[in-house]
Amino acid sequence: MLGYAELFDYFKAERRKLFHAFREMPFDEFVRNRELSFYSIKDTFLHTLSVEDNWLHYRAAGLETESPVRFEDFKSIEAIEKYSLEVDAKTRALFATLDSQAIQRPVIRKYPDGHSTTQSLGWVLYHIPIEVIHHYGEIFAEFWKGGKDAPYLSYLAFKREATQTK
Repeated sequence: MLGYAELFDYFKAERRKLFHAFREMPFDEFVRNRELSFYSIKDTFLHTLSVEDNWLHYRAAGLETESPVRFEDFKSIEAIEKYSLEVDAKTRALFATLDSQAIQRPVIRKYPDGHSTTQSLGWVLYHIPIEVIHHYGEIFAEFWKGGKDAPYLSYLAFKREATQTK
């Protein structure tokens, strides 16, 4: 399951860089309506956390409900970081149990209109990082529009840093 774990490690390294950048940003800029996929940088970033949480810890677990996370409940960077650490811990625990049979397990997503789709857990484990990185791009664009460097970390730089620390 190394390939999946490495993808998640990469976007979580990027997440750490984003948290650092968010702490330097005035909070009113973090929560301002920017008409992204979600209202603000805060909400777009929270969506990336809820994607991982819902797909891996609710849908893949076969639960009928989804994460009770509501964007408006998060009033600080620290609250978001706490949620991030909770999701990270659940994901690490899940990765510790994965094997080639587990990634074939079906994951069902039920939509509000009543229809559903089914994917293998393996496909979900690719979908999540791609979805997350897509939304990180939206967030980076907001940094660039504001004349600030985005906290971008290329995958090659991530790999180079990982091999240098071993």
